[in-house]
Amino acid sequence: MTFMGEDLANLEFKGNEEAFTLDLLSDIDNQIGSIQTEIEIDKRPGKSTGKKLAVSQVMPDKDRTKFAALANEIIDKHPDLERGPVPPARKEKDYAIKYKNMDRYIYVNCRPDGKRSAAGDDPNELMTAALCLKSTLKIPENSDEMDALINDVRLGLNKVKGYKKGQVESLSGDYPNLCQAVSAAKAVHDAGYGDADMVYLTGQAWDDDVKQFQITKYGMADFNSSDFIVKKGDKFLGVSLKKKQRINQEDPTLINKSFSTLFQDSKFNRIMKQLDDKTGLFYLKVLARGKREGKLSKELLADMEKTRPNTRNWKQFIQRVDNEVVNRELKSSSSLFKDMANIILKNKQMIADQLMQLIFKSDLKDLQKVNFDFALVTGIGDYGPQKGVVIETGEYKDIDTVTTKLNDLASKGDVDLVFTPGSTQAFQPGATAAVLKFDLVLGGVPLCNISLRYKGNFRSAPSFLATMSPEFKAIYK
Repeated sequence: MTFMGEDLANLEFKGNEEAFTLDLLSDIDNQIGSIQTEIEIDKRPGKSTGKKLAVSQVMPDKDRTKFAALANEIIDKHPDLERGPVPPARKEKDYAIKYKNMDRYIYVNCRPDGKRSAAGDDPNELMTAALCLKSTLKIPENSDEMDALINDVRLGLNKVKGYKKGQVESLSGDYPNLCQAVSAAKAVHDAGYGDADMVYLTGQAWDDDVKQFQITKYGMADFNSSDFIVKKGDKFLGVSLKKKQRINQEDPTLINKSFSTLFQDSKFNRIMKQLDDKTGLFYLKVLARGKREGKLSKELLADMEKTRPNTRNWKQFIQRVDNEVVNRELKSSSSLFKDMANIILKNKQMIADQLMQLIFKSDLKDLQKVNFDFALVTGIGDYGPQKGVVIETGEYKDIDTVTTKLNDLASKGDVDLVFTPGSTQAFQPGATAAVLKFDLVLGGVPLCNISLRYKGNFRSAPSFLATMSPEFKAIYK
């Protein structure tokens, strides 16, 4: 059962290279799941050639190496895919794919989303991990003390595995990242994992010492989303690291998961079939209205005359329709999102249970049997000539606390999925965005704010993006 986009388990090339590429990369993106990206064919002059189809994939700078490494692992495991050529200077951050039935190979340029460290490679993970090696961690108050901390990071590199040369080169003078790293590392120290024996960065690969903790589950290649692992004595702590400049700034996304890969279990087949049917009918209406209003290109109209669009082949046409035309229909009273919302809410118990597992990863608690703990840690801080050093208390949410809080709430009521109060849904009057907004609720308390939206490829399924709710965060305090 597939829902809109390509399915890695059943690849089928039907002659349109760009359409196939967008679907294939969307599915790889969905299998990774914890990193938010945007994918588009790279139309810049000279990027695509007779041998290469160029793609641009935008994501947070600090995640580019991790994403490329995970994508390569997925490619290596697939019988019909193999790695394509990547220049030596780009091997850490780009990836390429050869598919047996395509003449050209796909080259993916992983580009930073504009939040890149001014120094180059983002050193935040290296800074945070290395600061966990210190026996004590004093909060710096000026640039001299921050320079001393950066020097401590350099001196501790013999106990850091998995770092890149570019991260080391970017250490000097990157005070904003250091402020966030100190905030996060202090939270790890306070949890009892300071003065560590060794730290392992997982962005490029999982070291043999910790590879046993790498887990693929529920369609996520990075279900154990640890950015680095701290070893202290015979105990290990996996840290999923986030960062932000201010305590009231919007939280980073916890999951970025497509509808199609979120619900791969056979028990969701009926739901997926309903969504497939509704989706095909909706996009046929979009094509018909675009034709009626003169919004489609002559080339597209000619192809539609040769091959009549239907509920099975609509995907080969829809990506050639202007985004503005599609988004207008998605923000109308007859939006596909209205059908999606009805199907989701009719099956909300099953869907909510699955979202609980993917977002809070309570299954990782099982790793405690082998001395592995897991925590979501957010470093909060910034630096500027006028404001100076700003380091807030970092947020530390360990798997024990998460499961305890969830169990407490579960005793007060079942899990639920409801429209976010006060939000305007895509199909409602006054909608300004093609998005659905839900709250994942347990025991009457909102756990997460969830949005369902497309990521620029209407052939593939829209994605769930989730952030922890203010109400649930307040429980930790």
